[in-house]
Amino acid sequence: MKKSRKNRNHHNKETAREEKPSRPFRKYMKKKLALTFFLVALVLFGLTVAVGFIGKEKEEEYGQRVLAQQTASSGVIPFRRGEITDRNGTVLAANEAVYNLILDPSVIGSSQNIQNPTLDLLVECYGCDRAELEKLIADQPASQYIRYKLRMSGEERDKFLTRKEEINNNMEIRDKIEGVWFETEYKRIYPYSTLACDLIGFASKDGASGSYGIEQYYNERLAGVSGRTYRYINEDSDAEQVIREAKDGDTVVSTIDVNLQSLVEEQIKKFNEEIGSKNTAVVVMDPNNGEVLAMASYPYFDLNDPTDLTVSGYYTEEEAAAMSEKDRLEALTGLWSNYVTQALYEPGSTAKPLTIAAGLEEGKLSESNSYVCDGGWDYAEGKRINCHRLAGHGTLDLEGAIVESCNDALIQIGQQIGTGVFCKYQPVFGLGSRTGIDLPGEENGILKKEEEMSEIDLVTNSFGQNFNATVIQMAAAHCSLINGGQYYVPHVVKEIIRSDGTVVETMDKTLVRETVSESTSEFLKKAMTAMVDEQRPWSTAIPGYEIGGKTGTAEKLPREDRKYVVSFTSFLPASDPEYFMMVVIDEPNVEDQSTGGHATNLTRSLWEAIIPYLNLFPTRETGEAPSETASPEGPAAAEAPEGAEAPENAEAPEEAGRPGNAENPEEAGAPGNGDGAENPENGQPAGNGEAPGAEEPGNEGAPEGGAQTPEGGADPSGETEVSEGGYSGGIFQGDFE
Repeated sequence: MKKSRKNRNHHNKETAREEKPSRPFRKYMKKKLALTFFLVALVLFGLTVAVGFIGKEKEEEYGQRVLAQQTASSGVIPFRRGEITDRNGTVLAANEAVYNLILDPSVIGSSQNIQNPTLDLLVECYGCDRAELEKLIADQPASQYIRYKLRMSGEERDKFLTRKEEINNNMEIRDKIEGVWFETEYKRIYPYSTLACDLIGFASKDGASGSYGIEQYYNERLAGVSGRTYRYINEDSDAEQVIREAKDGDTVVSTIDVNLQSLVEEQIKKFNEEIGSKNTAVVVMDPNNGEVLAMASYPYFDLNDPTDLTVSGYYTEEEAAAMSEKDRLEALTGLWSNYVTQALYEPGSTAKPLTIAAGLEEGKLSESNSYVCDGGWDYAEGKRINCHRLAGHGTLDLEGAIVESCNDALIQIGQQIGTGVFCKYQPVFGLGSRTGIDLPGEENGILKKEEEMSEIDLVTNSFGQNFNATVIQMAAAHCSLINGGQYYVPHVVKEIIRSDGTVVETMDKTLVRETVSESTSEFLKKAMTAMVDEQRPWSTAIPGYEIGGKTGTAEKLPREDRKYVVSFTSFLPASDPEYFMMVVIDEPNVEDQSTGGHATNLTRSLWEAIIPYLNLFPTRETGEAPSETASPEGPAAAEAPEGAEAPENAEAPEEAGRPGNAENPEEAGAPGNGDGAENPENGQPAGNGEAPGAEEPGNEGAPEGGAQTPEGGADPSGETEVSEGGYSGGIFQGDFE
């Protein structure tokens, strides 16, 4: 039976009332939805702010990450290491482009029409192993960057590129050369090979770091920053590239003159071909600003191949091949070290002008002072420090003490000025501390402290014995003596220039202090000029030119070996010096190293070569130089060979008349057992007549180093010893300048 329509409608209304939510429920839901929406919006807003903040702060970092994730390939753009030039712009250290062969297996292996011809061409051009190439492609099919052949020349690169173009442009074949490209790098080259090797130093293969010399000291300026290329696929699937350019290093302009440097090295080479030495060093400076115009030493090395020990001929190929790895490393270290700044030696008589200068400045001395040289100084019963002239020089004034290089006079001068004044002025002249030259590894030197200095220490120090200095220290000190008393920091770099040509730094002269007065400087210039004019029998004098100078000789430990370092400081024009030179020869290859005037002769040869180049005009009437008219014979009965041990009765030995090294005669040598030393235990001179060993007064704490050897070591005794007034068994002997 069917329900009536009325009943059905009533039933539907009841059902609808039951399903319709109540009004309070609807309000609750609206509030909940609104809260949810607000929270979601707040979170989204916070995320937006955070992303914006991060994007602003780390845009570059995340940009690189995105690029890296999208990168199809990337490569380094190498920087060019800054050049090193001489003062006139001649390039001493440059860069040459080289190329790395890069393989892209993902491209090469994508088709046989690419792989086969590409591998064939690699074999054809470079003799590559095809089986090796096929295995490389098969093992790394997805790789896009494999450095396969490194540091190729431009000619080698062009050989491949030319053939690639020929094949790819041949429309008659389907073969294509793809997946091979070349990455550019730069290698350091030195156009002049061995020239100024100690001064320049050398750089690593990638140019990122320097070793020794200017390359090391100015590495932060010379090294640049590599750039990078990023190749990636954008959102439209198109290939794009981002390039971050490399920043090249700065150019360093040195103070040296390449022509002057060449002349100096030519004379050093000639000397070592004729005579030879363990080390021969020369430094030429402008005394008025501290600029180093030339700095060279023997043995030298090839900057383009610094590990080759045989370049200078110091080591033969057989000797180099027979070396152990340790010996080879030691030899290389010695070869690379700079004798001018890193070797310690006792300066000998080149220090005498410093002693006299100290006394003049403190008013302890005057030019009118006189001293009587009777051939030596007795410091104990039967113990004597001899002058090189055993019969004595007689009465000498202050200038005569320098001209004759009289030890006896200098001993009296040292005692006259006293320990306090002497020790005060050694640091004033820059001894005992680094000069500050802009080269790495400079040594300090070793001095005796005032409170530790005994009478015998003062005596020996006064004429240049028993303290250690470097060549550059003595050179800088002498420059201050002759330029009016201004001590300038020696330096080897003139200015630094950016790759765009902008000068970013200029190294002007740096005045550290005043060492002496103008009057003291004038006196010393006059005295050292007289010393050169009166040299016998070897002389530095050159007709028409005023040259001032001072000699020095150092007898090294062990004394009985009779090995010497001979030296000569000189300057011209003597009245107003423009150029200063110091020559040091460590162990000349002769039987008696203290004779022959080797330092003097080399100095003269250097000036004769340099003067025409510098276009220096004569300042005197030309004529015969004093040395040309001098008799080669010395007063046999009066002169003691420098280095000879005198009998206790002060009688001249038979060989006393042998000429010395250019100073009246300064470096004459005779048999002897070397300089003696103070007894280190009681501070008294040894009295047994024999050399007491490796100890030397005034050299306590000396490194096992004295003069640096090419092998990188030093004298086995730990210090160099001078023969200029050295003493052995209580009896001085040696150079006695």
